[in-house]
Amino acid sequence: MNTVLDEDTFVPLIRSEDTELIGGTGYIEGRKVCVIALNPVASVPLDPFEVLQDELALLEHAEKNHLPILHLADRPERVAMNTTAIPLSIMRTYIEPKGVGSVFTRFARLSGVVPRIAAVFSPIATTLTYPVAECDVVLMTKTSGMSLARPDMQRLMTGESESYEAYGGAEMHASVSGTCDILCDTPTDALQLVRKTLQTFPSYYKENPPVFEPRNPDPDARLPSPLTLAYPYSRFDMHDLIETFIDHETFLEHRALYAAELITGFARVNGMNIGIIANNSLNKGGILFPETCIKLASFASLCDSFNIPLLFLADLPGFMVGKESERAGIIQHGALIFSTLANLSVPKICIIVRKAYTAGLYAMCGTGFEPDRLLAFPDAELTIYGTRAASKLAEEGGFTLQKIKEVVDAVKATANPRLHVESGCIDGIIEPDQVRSELSDFLERVYSLPLNRTYPRRVLCL
Repeated sequence: MNTVLDEDTFVPLIRSEDTELIGGTGYIEGRKVCVIALNPVASVPLDPFEVLQDELALLEHAEKNHLPILHLADRPERVAMNTTAIPLSIMRTYIEPKGVGSVFTRFARLSGVVPRIAAVFSPIATTLTYPVAECDVVLMTKTSGMSLARPDMQRLMTGESESYEAYGGAEMHASVSGTCDILCDTPTDALQLVRKTLQTFPSYYKENPPVFEPRNPDPDARLPSPLTLAYPYSRFDMHDLIETFIDHETFLEHRALYAAELITGFARVNGMNIGIIANNSLNKGGILFPETCIKLASFASLCDSFNIPLLFLADLPGFMVGKESERAGIIQHGALIFSTLANLSVPKICIIVRKAYTAGLYAMCGTGFEPDRLLAFPDAELTIYGTRAASKLAEEGGFTLQKIKEVVDAVKATANPRLHVESGCIDGIIEPDQVRSELSDFLERVYSLPLNRTYPRRVLCL
């Protein structure tokens, strides 16, 4: 406990530390939290139903006292992962109104009320997985895992002989399913990152996120070259731009390995917390795929639930088209983004870095989605089709080379952000080295306003 909590601050609220569930309160940098931990070395087995009653009592305590929840999942040794033996005593936990279903319900009802951070340290299965997945941020160590079925049941029910890592391993959940938000090397790393994650959130939905002492950006961070920013079809890593304006060593990336064409993460600017959603052309050109839409909507919803202002950095050609994308539900997933953005209550700012083509502009909280500030870099392009697509369409239409050039020049001219500033469609042009000062001013206004939230906004569980 001393690894994740401030030293000697843990106060148990249930039974003793020898049982399967350790629970109580403690402090992280002076903030009180509620800890619910599965004990991997329990020496005093309890009736499973009694364990659930303890867990429900802890959840009730967290809700009543407005405490963030740390859910530490480490499978008790006596709950085997490789045997078909199922104790009959589990039946009561299945059927009783205050059994497992009640725990699932209580975790879900805390959505958007207090932050719920889960860390998984070993393979877990069946009913242990859902409370983890219902949490707002899920950290997993590389040797951990999660699956609905234990390996033996998976084999018996499906006939599959895949390795556990292939269908339940932490790296799979970090890169394929998206269930793992932060993949950690060791348990110690995970517990330290739990502490860092908590710094992003308020303790309760009626509070603003905490504010810290400002730090300067990374002294080694460099802006992308003017040539890169002027040519919308080259690839560059948006992380490099982000590091030039955020406080040094405050970026906490969310789902870094999942849908990597979109960056989502928490950071601080002059000590103030902000959520960042940014296209990354380094991966798949920054195009939005169905899983990208899920990632974007889920993160925006999480920030909205806990009053974390949002920054959108747009650099994308739009949504992916074609048979595979349509069959995967790109229209439906795009609508999920629009529904989420349209209902955000937190302040938000959008900066168009190089391009925002077609409906990609809307997906990044652009025109029509009421950002508090809509800005663009000097060489950015706002247009339905970029010059490359316009050239191909003109070529297929049988246009002469001269006519194709005229079409491309016309697209360039109408895509110029200065025209849209003059028309009042966007708020202004910003230089790349002005982003930090712009965000600082924006966040100071946001954090100076009284917070008027009377009901929780539920986090999209995606």
